[in-house]
Amino acid sequence: MLDGMKMAAQGMMTQSAKQDIITNNLANVGTAGFRKESATITSFTQILNREVGGMDGMTQSSHEISTAPGMAISGGLQTSSVTHSAQGSLKETGNPFDMALDDNGRGFFTIQGKDGSIRFTRAGNFHLATNGQLVTADGSAVMGHRGPIKLTGDNFEVSNDGVISCDGKPVDRVLVSVFDGTQQLKRTGDNQFAAEGGVRATTDFQLKQGYVEQANVNAISEMVDMMMVMRNYEANQKVLQAHDQSLQKTVNDLGRVR
Repeated sequence: MLDGMKMAAQGMMTQSAKQDIITNNLANVGTAGFRKESATITSFTQILNREVGGMDGMTQSSHEISTAPGMAISGGLQTSSVTHSAQGSLKETGNPFDMALDDNGRGFFTIQGKDGSIRFTRAGNFHLATNGQLVTADGSAVMGHRGPIKLTGDNFEVSNDGVISCDGKPVDRVLVSVFDGTQQLKRTGDNQFAAEGGVRATTDFQLKQGYVEQANVNAISEMVDMMMVMRNYEANQKVLQAHDQSLQKTVNDLGRVR
């Protein structure tokens, strides 16, 4: 009976973790370059098999970025998240500082934070800072092959292969990075990622000026998933209540003085 209550409680905790991820996806439907997350549930047995060389552990597709180091543990189950790197749709904005990568989601813009750290993002809704640098929404500098991109002159153009020209003269090229394995990317907040492994520059991309990549989130699909999660949560809740009532009845019957 107590095992049944434990399993039902674990089920509720797991569904709650899924709900948090789905809620975050829906909240960022309108965020440029946002990457959808989904939850993966792994049992202790699966983890043990994986660690000792078994083949029954978690699997990961080529379009998922593992974020297992931040996993939450719920008794005998572990809830982790994966970030889907499939490309979102491209939306024309007409803003010359907006850029979008058309490369099936493989590459990332390289940016430098105010603390000097290197980060990566798919969000190309850039703007021009007062010092002439091309920056992200949070003020991080967009990197070129020569360092932070700085624009001079009146006419600013970016070619399909990322070459930046000011007044018709090439000044730099947008630095687009790819990784030996997408599982080496870790979310850092602000729609950005940090690399935990090998990273290299690539020229295998098409860049569209005046466009931004939208979130790769399907709102309808997320709503369907949310309803399923709510139903599963309620089912586990009813099981827990049934066990609780049964346990209460057993205790009362045993403790009754005849």
